[in-house]
Amino acid sequence: MPDPVAWDRAGLIYEVVDSVAWLRLNRPARRNAMDHYPGGAGPGGMGLRDALLSAIRDASEDKGVKAAVITGTGTVFSAGADLRQPGGALEIPEGRRRSSTVGRDDGLLYGWYRILESIWRSETPFIAAVNGPAVGGGCQLALACDLIYASEEATFWEIFGRVGLPLEGGAAWLLTRSLSLPLAKEMALLAEPLTARKAESWRLINGCVPGAELESTVREVAQRLVTLGPPGAGPLAGGPQRDLSARVGHIKAQLNGAWEQTMWQTFREEVSLLSMPAGEPPEETSAPAPWR
Repeated sequence: MPDPVAWDRAGLIYEVVDSVAWLRLNRPARRNAMDHYPGGAGPGGMGLRDALLSAIRDASEDKGVKAAVITGTGTVFSAGADLRQPGGALEIPEGRRRSSTVGRDDGLLYGWYRILESIWRSETPFIAAVNGPAVGGGCQLALACDLIYASEEATFWEIFGRVGLPLEGGAAWLLTRSLSLPLAKEMALLAEPLTARKAESWRLINGCVPGAELESTVREVAQRLVTLGPPGAGPLAGGPQRDLSARVGHIKAQLNGAWEQTMWQTFREEVSLLSMPAGEPPEETSAPAPWR
């Protein structure tokens, strides 16, 4: 069950406004670094990463949520993993650690993979509102979202090469699908912060705006997703107002799936979706919605 009070204690502010879930990383004193069980400030040691994972899943399952936004409080989006948390960055319980594969086990069973997959597999559109530096795992959190808008003060930093680590949090997968290979290598190998303006010119993000306009810009985009309606002209103009959020989710899933499928598989999914209603009918009528 959703527990916004527990999430708040763990460092995540969660609220739903006009069918949009807002997930605000709220550990500004730690640059919104993400900690986890058992060293977090939430109930039973819940950390920000745990609360975020739970809230992403809730935003995906709540039929009242038609879009979601992830952003940070303060001047930083997220510094990634909280390396200073009690017990270090590893989340796998000590009793289940195998010394020879501890890093691998932690990353696959307990680590960033769960958060990125929960956003990727969700049929709720997620928007990143990057209000400041997005570093390491924080960078991956932003890039995993479906639409990405950043303030002029924001940067995207794959810092790993500078601290002697391999790319983490799915960075290799995300970068090579978001950028050309040479640009992905420039960002990862040089390990220098990429400004939001440059990220926009590389088409890594959807837009860069003045900081004071970031939330209003993202709110407007989210509302466009929430209130999607029939076209203003053409044979389908003037059709009934329907809740098309499920269909928007189908389209997100189609695009994400296409990264991983053959052409034949994408067509099989397409024709399966064509047999499903286009959207929920208006609440004031019980008439079935047109199917195409």
